[in-house]
Amino acid sequence: MLRGVLRAKVGKIIVLILILILGIMGIFLFKKNRDSRRYEKQTVMAKQFLEAGDYEQAVESYQKAISMKGSDQEYLSMELAEAYIGINDYDKALEVLRNCYKKTAGIAIKEKIEEVTSRKADYEYQQTISRGDVYYSNEEYDKAIQEYEKAKLIKSKEVISYQRIAQAYIKSGKYEEAQAEVLEGLTITQSEELNQILAVVESHLIKQQYDTILEQAEEFIFQENYKDGIAKYQEAMHLLPEEDKAYIGMANVYITQEKYQTAITLLEGAKEHINSEELDFTLEKAAKLKKVEEKRNETLKTLYDAVEGLDIGKIKKIMNSEFFIKEIAVDIPVYYSPLGEGNISKGDGMILFTDKNLYSGTIDQGIKRGKGIAFQLTESNGEQGYYYYQGDWSNDIPNGKGKTTEVVTEKDKDGSKHTLKIITEGNFNNGAEMDSMVKSFYINDEEAGTVSYSARNGVPMLLEDENVLPPTDGERYPIGIVVKNGTPTEEYYYVEPGTIWGVKPFVQCYNEPAIK
Repeated sequence: MLRGVLRAKVGKIIVLILILILGIMGIFLFKKNRDSRRYEKQTVMAKQFLEAGDYEQAVESYQKAISMKGSDQEYLSMELAEAYIGINDYDKALEVLRNCYKKTAGIAIKEKIEEVTSRKADYEYQQTISRGDVYYSNEEYDKAIQEYEKAKLIKSKEVISYQRIAQAYIKSGKYEEAQAEVLEGLTITQSEELNQILAVVESHLIKQQYDTILEQAEEFIFQENYKDGIAKYQEAMHLLPEEDKAYIGMANVYITQEKYQTAITLLEGAKEHINSEELDFTLEKAAKLKKVEEKRNETLKTLYDAVEGLDIGKIKKIMNSEFFIKEIAVDIPVYYSPLGEGNISKGDGMILFTDKNLYSGTIDQGIKRGKGIAFQLTESNGEQGYYYYQGDWSNDIPNGKGKTTEVVTEKDKDGSKHTLKIITEGNFNNGAEMDSMVKSFYINDEEAGTVSYSARNGVPMLLEDENVLPPTDGERYPIGIVVKNGTPTEEYYYVEPGTIWGVKPFVQCYNEPAIK
């Protein structure tokens, strides 16, 4: 019976223990199931935040999930790292991954660390490039280059940094630095894009060299060293045959030298492969100047022939023309040779001294010597006249046989005008009348009288006649008898004391001759 009682008690104890164990297991399973549901809910919520781009909430949620018992440390660490990457905090992401790797040494974590490290480099590279681009867009090229250089240190094999640095140097006009940068990049990247930039840089270097040569040419031209200046322009043409500046510069040199046809030929050749408004303008200028030169030469030839033939009407017409005054006489002295030479040293030719004064005749070493005509336009009483000497010259002065002709307008006492022409023929010594002289007077082209007389160094001598008495001091004296229509009259031609006659302007004449 006792044994039965004991057996009953033991059975009860076992039942109680079993009940207790089952209770504890039930509680454990309940808590585990509850924690599992909370963990699952937390991870799902964190994942939703991550996928929605709400990275800060995702970070917070993953941190809570990691702190829960039984959490998948590797998975959650990698997810948390992604959340940190979402807010660009790569350092924090790597910190989380490295801490997890210390605990687990998992391969997935190790690979994730390598991936995030690479992504961090990409991010920092892009950020540095972006800062450089901001400086570049603001034309702060030195600062842009500094940022691009930092990017190059982060990822040395990326072509973008080399491109950007080269482009910044190009914008700064530092083409040699740009070339060096591109060559460095080509060595590392072998990029075809850099080859394209290199071509651009080399074109800039050639253009820079071209501009330097042009500056040298312009300096030579400024020094009137046309030979070396033209040589430099030719060098520039060979370097960049498609550029217009060298052609225009050389053409302007030829224009300065009045070689208009040479300039035209040069520019017309350039137009075959260059389209340039400035080149067209210069060509048009050369063509206009050539036309002016042709008209100028034609006008000078016509004037030269008119002077040689003493065609007074034609001489006056040419010298009074607008073209002569504005296009020829403005460049005095002007030299003309019938042989076509621009200057005169020996031979026949014409020199314009002013728009109203010229010489035509023989010139020896720049000096009037031999036969020649000095012609000038004059004015009196509001009417144009003229004066010329035709005859022998030596030492740049009238010397020998010759004649002067002067035409002026005079007024009568009643105010009416008439034309007076005075022709003086004879010998001249250094421009002064000398020995036997003859003066002829014409009024309105009708002969008014002639007088023959003698002169000494421009001074008309007292007529040697038995009926002529020596003059008293200050008294007019006769120098010859007036002849009209070939018949001597009974009139004497008188002059004032101190009278001096000769070729104007070589002799300062006093007391102009006139019929009394």
